[in-house]
Amino acid sequence: MKIGYFYPPYYPVTASCSVHGYCLMQALKKRGHEILSCAGDGNPDCINFSRSKLGAFRLAHAADVLYIRASVFSNLPLATLLKCLRPLSLPVVWEMNAPVEELAATLPANTDHDRLIKREKRRLKVLARLADAGIGVSDILQQYLLHHMGIKKAYSIPNGALPEAFMPENIVKTPLEQFSKKFKIIWAGNAKTVWQGLDLIIEAARRLEQTDPEMLFIIIAGESAYHFPVLKNLLVLRQVPFTDIQHFLAAADVCLCPYIKKTDQFHNSPLKCFDYMAAGKPVITTALGQLEKIIQHGANGIFIDTTVEALKDALRMLKADPALRTTLGANARQSALDYYNWDRVARDTEAVLLDAIQAKSRWSLPRVSLP
Repeated sequence: MKIGYFYPPYYPVTASCSVHGYCLMQALKKRGHEILSCAGDGNPDCINFSRSKLGAFRLAHAADVLYIRASVFSNLPLATLLKCLRPLSLPVVWEMNAPVEELAATLPANTDHDRLIKREKRRLKVLARLADAGIGVSDILQQYLLHHMGIKKAYSIPNGALPEAFMPENIVKTPLEQFSKKFKIIWAGNAKTVWQGLDLIIEAARRLEQTDPEMLFIIIAGESAYHFPVLKNLLVLRQVPFTDIQHFLAAADVCLCPYIKKTDQFHNSPLKCFDYMAAGKPVITTALGQLEKIIQHGANGIFIDTTVEALKDALRMLKADPALRTTLGANARQSALDYYNWDRVARDTEAVLLDAIQAKSRWSLPRVSLP
């Protein structure tokens, strides 16, 4: 299958949607598919077309299906219009990672949220009429594709991790080795989004700075405007490549993803949580949205309320109980091995793409060679 891949830049891989695009692409290639791109980044793992209208037209002519990340406030959904070049034989599948309403939580307070949300939703709904299927990374986003975007064939395919990257033989030592006597608490992610719970983590670190100096909070974040205070028990690491994240997570005793609900529904399929699980680490998180399915409290992770005291209590409990940490971590890794991995994501995505192609196959017309 030749998959026309329209995604935010992910080569070289950095973080967030870049990781999603990279991991899914690699997993689809492993299943024998060809990835066609006109991103202009020279990705050696793709069949590259020029970053131009002609390049996009050539890609659409060569592809069996278009896979498009329907990002809010992005030109990527416009690639759906390429279907008009082969309306009877070129299926389009959307991937949605966030609803339009997420804008209300990310734009400055003085912005006219309602006007922007209505305008963007209207634009996407028009383009969605051309989509043959949609993939949401959570059940809530599947329903969003069905009921708000009007895509009749919508699927829920949660994200995953790369369990093989966290095998002991693939781990190398990092500077965190010098903190071997510390109880290391790691958060990794995008510090610019408001629902990440960083304020909660920083306040917990501030309160524990004097009362429990053995606890060391380690933040792995890219460049952002977030202001991290100077604390004796806080270490901030910038620009750690995704390809090295397993080495740092290996040093953790506990990993955090205490999300804060900022919109009516929590839609995320958090990449960090799956990486923590694949690393075999106990996860402290909040019972929101898809996380309630991923984590079983007391089995492969711990749920907390979004309060500083709840976070402190969970950290103290896990610090005092190494056996519980081991059990939670082992169960979490097994969950990643069994289901929450990119091989499963690629397999499920492949099924959606093949179904979209087969639905169009009876309309297939001979393709005329382009100059």
